Amino acid sequence: MGLALVHREPRHAAPVPSNVPVWRTCLREVLFFDDADAAVSAGEPILEGDAYRLLLEIICGLRSPMLGETQVMGQFKAFLATLDDRHGPLRKVGQRLLGEARRISERHLRHLGSRSYGSATYRRVAGCPRVAVIGTGALSVELIKYIADGTCDVDQWGRRLPADVAGRDGVSYRQLGDAGGGPLTDVAAALVVAAPVPSVIVDAVARRYPGLRRVVDLRSETDLGPLDVTAPVVTLAEIFSEVETARRDAVQHIEAARAGVARLSREYELRDELRPFGWDDLCA
Repeated sequence: MGLALVHREPRHAAPVPSNVPVWRTCLREVLFFDDADAAVSAGEPILEGDAYRLLLEIICGLRSPMLGETQVMGQFKAFLATLDDRHGPLRKVGQRLLGEARRISERHLRHLGSRSYGSATYRRVAGCPRVAVIGTGALSVELIKYIADGTCDVDQWGRRLPADVAGRDGVSYRQLGDAGGGPLTDVAAALVVAAPVPSVIVDAVARRYPGLRRVVDLRSETDLGPLDVTAPVVTLAEIFSEVETARRDAVQHIEAARAGVARLSREYELRDELRPFGWDDLCA
């Protein structure tokens, strides 16, 4: 199968032609066509090796905000599963893309490390069946996306109720004004401080979790006072150092993955297709 596609932003104004397979993610939509002429009405066509390279980069996570992430690979696999028999050639190319994306990810992208506050914090609290997060701002939202993965219960502490808390499984909201109560649970727990609250409030929340194993303190202010907790404390400086080191180390792995994508894309463009009727079928 030859590749002809249009890659554009999600919810694009131009309509999607009928019977055109569309792979949608939160960042993009990719429309697949039989030829370049049919694709013109939907946008600027990308063809053959260039199209293959683009898809392989996307599936490997090389076009994602977090380079090397693997969620998009699962999204593409799910898209292929929706194709019917009319799109058998596209399924075949898609399976080839998935196989090569897995090999590139395994060889170059598997050990990129924690390159965001969310992933670095998650690594520090993983394994605790309960995690308390102080804060309701953008940082806490990012953290909870990582932490609330179905393996633990999350208590989100704040001064005001977040608008989206009701829609998240495993996340319950608690008012900081109630921090002075009795123990909430005796299971192993972790505490993440993702808001500039005074240490006295953090200490009060920490006492609600007698099984506290670790505190990750992401406050940058130095005038909020020292923490009075018995659990080990990971500071913002430690998390920042870990993220920056992982980002530097990731550069060479990302470049090696891009080189692998370029090589495989050239191989696709120069591929030899099986022609059961010999070369005469090209002129039929």
